[in-house]
Amino acid sequence: MKIKLINARSFYRRRILIMMMKTYLFLFCTTIFGFTIEKSFSQEKITIKVEEIVSVDDVFNIIQDQTKYRFLYPQNLFANAPKVQLKKGVIQISDLLSESLSNIDIEYELSPNNRILIRQQKPLRVSTIIQKQHKVSGTVTDDMGEPLPGASIIEKGTKNGVTSDFNGHFTLNVSDENAILVVSYLGFVTKEIYVNGEKNVLVSLKGDVASLDEVVLVGYGTQKKEKLTGAISSVNSKKLTVSPVASTSNALAGRLPGLISKQSSGQPGADAASLSIRGFGNALVIVDGIESSFNNIDANQIASLSILKDGAASIYGARAGNGVILVTTKRGQIQKPTITLTSSKTYQGVTKMLKPVNAGQKVELSREGHFNSGGTEQNAPYTLEAMNKYYDGTNPLFPNTDWYSVLMRDWAPQQQHNLSVRGGSDKIKYYGFLGFLDQESMIKKNGGNYERFNLQSNIDAQITDELAMQLDIASTFEDRDYPARGMGVGGYMWQDYWTTDPMYHSEFPDKTKIPFADGAGTGGLHITSNSDISGYNKTQDKNFRGTLALTYKIKAVEGLSLKAFGNYNQNFVNNKVFTKPVKLWSWDPESDIYTQVGSYGGNASLSQSSANNRTVTTQLSANYKNTINDTHEISAMVLLETIDFKAENLFASRDRFLTSSIDYLFAGSPVGMGNYGGGSEMGRQSVVSRLNYAYKDKYMLEAITRADASAKFSKNQRWGYFPSFSLGWLVSEENFMEGFKALDKLKLRFSYGESGNDAVASFQYLTGYSFNQVYLIGNGVQKGLMSSGLANEFLTWEEIAVRNAAIDYSFFDEKIYGSLDVFYRTRSGIPGTRLASLPSTFGADLPQENLNELSDRGFEFSVGNRGEIAELKYDLNANISWSRAKWEKIDEPEYTDPDQERINKKNGNWIDLEYGYKTNGLFTSQEQIDNLNYDADTQGNSTLKPGDIIYLDTNEDGVVDWKDKVEIGQGARPHWMTGFDLNLQYKNFELSALFQGAFAYNTNVTLGAGTTTSFYNRWTEENNNSNAIVPRIGSTAANPSGLNDFNYKSASYLRLKSVSLGYSLPEKLLNSINISDAQCYVAATNLLTFSRLNKYDVDPEAPNTGWYYPQQRTISLGVKFSL
Repeated sequence: MKIKLINARSFYRRRILIMMMKTYLFLFCTTIFGFTIEKSFSQEKITIKVEEIVSVDDVFNIIQDQTKYRFLYPQNLFANAPKVQLKKGVIQISDLLSESLSNIDIEYELSPNNRILIRQQKPLRVSTIIQKQHKVSGTVTDDMGEPLPGASIIEKGTKNGVTSDFNGHFTLNVSDENAILVVSYLGFVTKEIYVNGEKNVLVSLKGDVASLDEVVLVGYGTQKKEKLTGAISSVNSKKLTVSPVASTSNALAGRLPGLISKQSSGQPGADAASLSIRGFGNALVIVDGIESSFNNIDANQIASLSILKDGAASIYGARAGNGVILVTTKRGQIQKPTITLTSSKTYQGVTKMLKPVNAGQKVELSREGHFNSGGTEQNAPYTLEAMNKYYDGTNPLFPNTDWYSVLMRDWAPQQQHNLSVRGGSDKIKYYGFLGFLDQESMIKKNGGNYERFNLQSNIDAQITDELAMQLDIASTFEDRDYPARGMGVGGYMWQDYWTTDPMYHSEFPDKTKIPFADGAGTGGLHITSNSDISGYNKTQDKNFRGTLALTYKIKAVEGLSLKAFGNYNQNFVNNKVFTKPVKLWSWDPESDIYTQVGSYGGNASLSQSSANNRTVTTQLSANYKNTINDTHEISAMVLLETIDFKAENLFASRDRFLTSSIDYLFAGSPVGMGNYGGGSEMGRQSVVSRLNYAYKDKYMLEAITRADASAKFSKNQRWGYFPSFSLGWLVSEENFMEGFKALDKLKLRFSYGESGNDAVASFQYLTGYSFNQVYLIGNGVQKGLMSSGLANEFLTWEEIAVRNAAIDYSFFDEKIYGSLDVFYRTRSGIPGTRLASLPSTFGADLPQENLNELSDRGFEFSVGNRGEIAELKYDLNANISWSRAKWEKIDEPEYTDPDQERINKKNGNWIDLEYGYKTNGLFTSQEQIDNLNYDADTQGNSTLKPGDIIYLDTNEDGVVDWKDKVEIGQGARPHWMTGFDLNLQYKNFELSALFQGAFAYNTNVTLGAGTTTSFYNRWTEENNNSNAIVPRIGSTAANPSGLNDFNYKSASYLRLKSVSLGYSLPEKLLNSINISDAQCYVAATNLLTFSRLNKYDVDPEAPNTGWYYPQQRTISLGVKFSL
């Protein structure tokens, strides 16, 4: 709880940024051991029970009523003193007295027998200079434009001051027109205003970082954090911009307990992290009230971000079964127009990446494999002399090409520039944003890039006292330009990366001749990675969003308002893939003769597609909020929502272009051309209601109901009904807790919520037909129809239920704070197709049914410590979470073999168990193989040699086969997530660092002669190491197929996700150049990673393949100016 004092100087300030774990332990211990168990005056507290404005005399009476202290002072001493605004909660006596007396010439002294002496300070002997006074009037608001009653406005360097009235207005006579006003309010950052001859000023105070999370996003609105009863986590928007990121999802990892983040690619324009709340699956993302993505929104546009993890998500019904991420963009404020410019330059480099061998290494490995297989020098594929020449690489007849160096540059640039304007009055508030991002590829030669423009305008207008309007317009324009071969996860360009031969040249002296390099039939990586040579894959994505909302307050009923909301969301996507033919050449260095040996691509070809998606969302709602007798706080909402979706797409292709200079369809041959189009429509209707009740701010209740109708189901199965409720108990406000002086807050929460899922194919209750069947009738080809299978009119909603119990706590004036949540979720009626209980023959495809059940469980814990030591301010916090899912019921066959049941059965088991073979390193001698007491290769161990993998006979039946499979891993999704955020501020410097970790998951690392790391860490006769990470080259051992723990490794990691050091220019300097705010910073991401996979040159977030664009580490320089 906070106490708001009219004369309060804000003792909170902006949070700051980081040091190290040692620093955290030092500061934490300093805070803990700085407290004593004595009930000294400086630490005694009282409880403010009613929020009111009182006199200083009343403050003394409140203290006397609750303590043993008595005040002694002259009568009428405070007759002209400013009033004090009290807010319900707990406050230390010393803080209350200091704030009440801070702006008047009064001092106090604690004397024996618990008497407090109050007296006027002795005046200083100064010369009196008569000056002409200057009258200043103004209004003090928060950053959302709401007035702040009781704000302190003081002429700097004097005791001359006033407080703002209930409307935030004030009038003050200052010594001259160049005076400086110091404006402060509890929970907000103190601000200095230079009068500069102005007679009217607007002052907008920003919430202090320590209290910015007091109001958080909830479904269809906001709520004070102290009133929350559900599992909702939020992140300060400032933390999203600590380091420049192209995709906002990459700024969330490690910051929110329960949020699982995994970034599988660093490709420009496709580097977004997959986000899962508690491991449930892809979360619903709501941006400014509509379903959307926030990865194409600039992080600087975001005002607040919350995640709904339990029954609180039920308010979004069918779409919210996996949780909800709520995002709101910035809006106008009551203030003078403020123009803000941010600009950054970023350099991107690779974290970890497997690299192909060069020519010398390839020859050495080839010879080694030959000898390991019993070959001799006489029939070796390469001579020792040839190997040395390839290693040397100076003889053009023996080229030694490092294809990694040909492909990748060390650093790729990225630039980001934003311009925003913000301001307004009590009648109209506005916010405008223009952003530009240019992210280049790591590929050295014409390897593509990503560009994005963001435009936004948010306007709030108070048309009459009762009617308010919100008008938002936003657009995003994205351009992705990649090589035609494909550079995403699994893209064929990465196949070329591994198959292009290092024994070929990457270029010739004659640059017009393209070398053949035998890359999977493509001619080589130097061709397919260069869009100027081989062609391009370009995508343009244009998105337009428009929102109009009207809110009308009903005068006749206090607290009642009606709202109409409409949003139009249009998305256009155009894709164009153009491949060019390339002539391939060989070169004879001795005769300097070039010979064409083939070509890549045949004739030029073009495929072009377009998609047009439109979503219309409308909402009509009634909202009520009122407080009765300062005891009963009631709020309620009823909302009707409709969502209509329509999509259309077209595709066309032609090849046999006469020239690759024209990349339009008309230039291609009509022979063999292709074209088709399609479309789909979908709709949803919903009825939502919510009731919130709080009694004396101690007992809280929230009840939500939602009904959704989905056109995917038949008429009788179309509606789903999803209720939820949550309870909160602020235990720390109970009388029996008064003895726990160190405890500020202890709140218990419990929630239960239901939601649904309709993520199934549409219209399965109808018998459909496929038009793609082709039949040969006589000598002709005839298109025909084919039944798509049986219909199921009983298919309906999957039902999801979440239970959550939690504790929120804070100690020592909120210097220590945190929460603990535990949850259990069930999913029933999961659609599936029968595998068991089937007849031996069946003449149609089976439909989906609501067959299966799944459960999730887990917990989240967070703890933080904030405070000040001299001029150093700190805020350090950590979070950790665990979650895992289990099959409760799934349709599967009856197993008769106990080993088949152990390995394959899903019912009652974790969903991500991985079974495979146990190993014990590598054989180091033939004697070790001969003494093996079981058959490891099913051939009497005759194929085994030193350097081969040792497979274990786990069931001890004398042979290694599928029955020896045991649990060796936990799947590809982390079960444990952690984050450690450190923030420090010293004077004008800010330091921030975020450590993020993921644990208890696996990845399959298959290494061989194709990587530099494996080349240096393989088994050889000289390096007869049982723990070498690569077996002997050329092994022909008859090893069992399937996963094994030699390759299936733990991918757990701890990463320095981001670090930033910033400096804010002094206000005195800024005022001299008419700039209100200016900062510069240096930032970095993914600088350090601690992982067992480092020795393999594999990033722990990499997919189970080497065919992907690597994750990036970045270094950024940036500036920010506000006028």
